[in-house]
Amino acid sequence: MKPLTAETSERDRAGRPVDPTILNRMEIDLKALDHNFRLVRKIVGPGVRIHPSVKSGAYGLAISDVAQRFAALGAEAISCGSYEDARTVRDAGLTDTDVVVFGTILPSGIPAYLDLNLIPTVHNMELAEAVSSCTTRPARVYVKVDAGLGRLGFPIRTAEAAILKIARMPNVVVEGIYTHLPFSDADGARWAQERTALFDALIDRLRRGGLSVPVTQARSSPGVIFGINDSCNSVAPGGALYGKPPLANDLADFSAFRPVLSAIRSRLIHISPDAADRTPGMFGRYAHRVTGATGVIPFGRKDGNDAARSGHTSFAIVKGVKAPVLAVSSEQSVLDLSNVPDPKLGDDVTILGRDGELEVTLPDLARWRETGMNDVLLMMSGRMPQVIRQ
Repeated sequence: MKPLTAETSERDRAGRPVDPTILNRMEIDLKALDHNFRLVRKIVGPGVRIHPSVKSGAYGLAISDVAQRFAALGAEAISCGSYEDARTVRDAGLTDTDVVVFGTILPSGIPAYLDLNLIPTVHNMELAEAVSSCTTRPARVYVKVDAGLGRLGFPIRTAEAAILKIARMPNVVVEGIYTHLPFSDADGARWAQERTALFDALIDRLRRGGLSVPVTQARSSPGVIFGINDSCNSVAPGGALYGKPPLANDLADFSAFRPVLSAIRSRLIHISPDAADRTPGMFGRYAHRVTGATGVIPFGRKDGNDAARSGHTSFAIVKGVKAPVLAVSSEQSVLDLSNVPDPKLGDDVTILGRDGELEVTLPDLARWRETGMNDVLLMMSGRMPQVIRQ
């Protein structure tokens, strides 16, 4: 990795060189974000709005930089999962960009949303009444319909009457109506298509009844990549834009997308050349016999790391060689360096990303830990410097 200088495009989130005493770092590739956004634009075709999701702090991937990039790419709105994320987007200088907040609000919080010129999601009648009563000017809202997921929103069987009632409220402008139908397998895709058809029928009934809503949306990343059919004029992809596969390889081809999280790296802080046949007491017996050296990196549970589950072995890459992870503690991890030629203090260790011909991917980390890719990302969120590649 080249050093951070004023001449390079690598920087932390505040634009400063990364502190050399902090040995873990997350590398974020905004050119990959550009590429993925343009792919989605090509998939959905002309005339369809893209409202990229930056929920959960853009999945822990530099929300300010990411939101700015989406706006520069021509996103018609930014979708946030919380007031905190929406405020961060505004603080990043996107004062005129439409910012839709998915939920996570009580009626008493509505004034704060409107003061920041955010578009709140109304998913119950109490929120709609709060919008109507706390402003004297027209306030735009999105209405959430529960088309079958069973989380937030007006149930689709009663949504038509609820939306018409909201649209008649003083000072409330129904700017958009959306639903959320995530899935991960073929059965889920069939379910999502059936429920999307019901949502389309709801929008059609509202239009025939005289309520024309500017923005309608049913597809998120799985629906976009799989090709769910709808009559909506907007999509709100999240994971796909970050290069995070939303579906199994046998369900959709995701090979053209690029990971925005290009690497997570650490450095060797200790090497034990005589580790062969040793049984470290605090970790118990290693899962396999160590025939050479071990090494330590300062990347532990506090940094979002976790041990592989039973039946799996996780790996890091050192000098182009796979190094099994032997143990993970609160502050550090121990690696088997038996096959690494002449390891030295300070050598780079690739926890995620490519080194030579080898690569560790986000799906690899999730599989080894038997968890989801979002869980892996969110565990590491905010725990190390972020090197932004422009």
